[in-house]
Amino acid sequence: MTKLLSTLFLFFSALVFSQSEIKVFNKVSKQPVHNAAVYCDDDLLGKTDFNGHLSFKTKCKKVEILASNFEDALADVKKSMEVQMQPLSEKMDNIDRVVIQDKSDPSALRILDEVNKRAKENSPKSLDSYNFKSYTKFSIDVDKDSIDAYKGFLAIRKDSLSKVTQKDFKQKESQKKDSLINEDFINASEESQMFLWEKATEYKFSQKFGEKTNIIDNRMSGFKNPIYEALAINISNLDRVPRQLRPENRKLFNFYLSDTLQLDGRKTYVIKFKEIKDKKKQNPRKFNGKIYVDSETYALKKFESANKKRNEGDIVSVWKPINGKWFLDYEDIKLKMGDQTFNTSKKDSVKTDTLKKGQHLSDRQKYNRKTFGNYLYVKNRFFDFDFNEEQKAADFKGYSLEMKNSDGSLLQQYRTDSLTARESATYTKIDSFVEKHDFEKKLGFLTQLMRGNVRYKMIDFDIAKLFSYDKYQGVRLGAGIKLNEKFNKTFSPDGYFGYGFKDHTWKYGLGLDVKLSSKRTSVFRIEYVDDVFATGRFSNTMWDMMMKVNDINLDLHNANFYKNQKWGASYLYDLSNSLSMKIAVNKEKQQALFDYQYKNLGNQFDNTSATLSFKFSPNDKNIMTPSGKYTYEKSFPQVYMNFEKGFETLGGNLDYFRADALIIHQFRSKLGYTNIKVFGGISSGTAPIWKNFEIAGQNDANPDKWYSSLNTPNNLAFATMPSGAFFADKFVAFKVSQNLPFRFKTLGKNYSNIELEYQAGIGNMKDRTDHQFEYRVLDHYYQEAGLIWNRFLGTSFGVGISYRLGYYQTSQFKDNVGLKIRFSVL
Repeated sequence: MTKLLSTLFLFFSALVFSQSEIKVFNKVSKQPVHNAAVYCDDDLLGKTDFNGHLSFKTKCKKVEILASNFEDALADVKKSMEVQMQPLSEKMDNIDRVVIQDKSDPSALRILDEVNKRAKENSPKSLDSYNFKSYTKFSIDVDKDSIDAYKGFLAIRKDSLSKVTQKDFKQKESQKKDSLINEDFINASEESQMFLWEKATEYKFSQKFGEKTNIIDNRMSGFKNPIYEALAINISNLDRVPRQLRPENRKLFNFYLSDTLQLDGRKTYVIKFKEIKDKKKQNPRKFNGKIYVDSETYALKKFESANKKRNEGDIVSVWKPINGKWFLDYEDIKLKMGDQTFNTSKKDSVKTDTLKKGQHLSDRQKYNRKTFGNYLYVKNRFFDFDFNEEQKAADFKGYSLEMKNSDGSLLQQYRTDSLTARESATYTKIDSFVEKHDFEKKLGFLTQLMRGNVRYKMIDFDIAKLFSYDKYQGVRLGAGIKLNEKFNKTFSPDGYFGYGFKDHTWKYGLGLDVKLSSKRTSVFRIEYVDDVFATGRFSNTMWDMMMKVNDINLDLHNANFYKNQKWGASYLYDLSNSLSMKIAVNKEKQQALFDYQYKNLGNQFDNTSATLSFKFSPNDKNIMTPSGKYTYEKSFPQVYMNFEKGFETLGGNLDYFRADALIIHQFRSKLGYTNIKVFGGISSGTAPIWKNFEIAGQNDANPDKWYSSLNTPNNLAFATMPSGAFFADKFVAFKVSQNLPFRFKTLGKNYSNIELEYQAGIGNMKDRTDHQFEYRVLDHYYQEAGLIWNRFLGTSFGVGISYRLGYYQTSQFKDNVGLKIRFSVL
């Protein structure tokens, strides 16, 4: 009991004595200043009473004091503070000295509207052609102003640790391993930075041939092999509008025209902005940054942004006019990347660097903490601008991003200043650390995860094969593996298996990829598959991983499946950066797994077919990696087309033609983001129902079940339509979703937004009686409208509702409703 009371006493004592007290006086009259607001960065800590007194708790090292008719004051945080405030002169009417209204300045908004209106006109991409180069340096280190203190502290710490005996470090094996890794990293970063990456890049643009980016050279500390996925990272504002200027974010910030000045000999508007939070607690004079706009062209000239917390980071981007257009000239970024915290005591200079769970408060109070902030520094410099030179088609061949060199030998030609001794040491120190602890393999694991794979040495596991659910198989568990380029650079075998707990059947597939080129996608494949598939499914050939994941539970309420045993061969080839082609020939045995008869031919068929598929994505940006093509920037429009022909040859007994097409486009306007999908297909000849089209629905045909209207993300399906119910041999449909141009906060830190949807389709079936099973033909206009609340109540989920309209609407409300739930990341 005594120990408990002692602990409680120490706990409450810590609460009391951790508070700070401030007393605010008028510097001239020496009278207390009542109602003075004390802020930690942009958070209100409280206001002084009639005696000018306030008690508060804060982690900030400095606080800002604001009061009406007084100049702002800044004070270091101590247990007891006295602050004298200077009365404000009547002539001082600068925007920083007035209480800002809780709405944007109309004149500032008019200028920003003009900036957005003239963005294309001012963009370098309005020229016929250009090319320029850049030098980029990414580094992670302690605050540059704290380097000497950091090195001195580590030297004392190393000396203290050398005096500590092994019995003082009784740890589990895993803790000991982590401790050793931590110590190795701290030792490596004493004389070097924690990370350094340099990159020299050439940018080419032509109205005729498009864009091309060449990595002239690069070197990344710790990694012998290039991290291809990282090469595409562009933290700069080279092709992006700062998010504060985007129309859809207009409601998240307030903008104020604060000044007009001469900058580089040109009249320039200065607009300050601040993020809107809790207006009652927000520092009215705390701005998040400035936007500099050229008054003649209304081009963005300079952008400054600071984190709402002091010393958490800032961005400075500067553009300059060249040849009548505005090019990014330089950029400097500093972002907080966490802290290093060390525990010290008076008896010993250094103790273990982490306090163990379960320690009493009295044990914790024996230690002082020494903290150093870690920062990411990014330096971008742009130079060697050339314009309207004749561009050669050969210079734009291949993928949009290519690497010319990766050993760092050419970097010295492009550095805008020499490396410091600390920077130079990073390559040797961190290289040794990464090699010792095999971090290159661990990073490879993360880059493969971006492709939907989990990598272990020479094996890639397909995460999409782990789990799925449909009404025929029930829960399906399985695994998919592929031997990657570490096994062989040319040959890549793969296989998968799955087991359905409702149909009690194993499914599997085996394949072999033969890579014919290291410069572009050129892959010959043979495979065997024994599996079940949903009837009449729209083709997803050459869809990317995320699109396929969106449809992973498309058949949640669908039981119409057929069995397919297939031998196949295919050839996938990228004709250019924008156009991909796939040719496939298949020999199949197919059988319906539901009550179905086709004409008088039964429900089991042999099929010999050939398929030609295309994907056209003119604005995608790709890079070739040892693992294959990687799309680092997906853009729109996207066009997918498939043409399939069945032959009565080589044992085949089906003669049919099937074609489908999907066009996806996305664009931004004053109304927000608009996403449009137009899709359709046609089938003719001797074709069983699975060679026609199910107009995919996601509702359960039995509306009495509580989950009948619940569905998950999808690409093309109707949320209110019964699953497996509507079929057509020809159809056309479209889906429009509109993200409204505003975001808002509810709970948590995430911003929510509202998305509106409208989807419609119509089709027909020529010989309806040939397909003997219960189904409907979509021969009237089917339509539904819906609403989705993305990041519902600040969570990572989106929830929505759709409602059926028009011809297929029924009198029962519940029959017309579809409910959606999805991860907002999808």
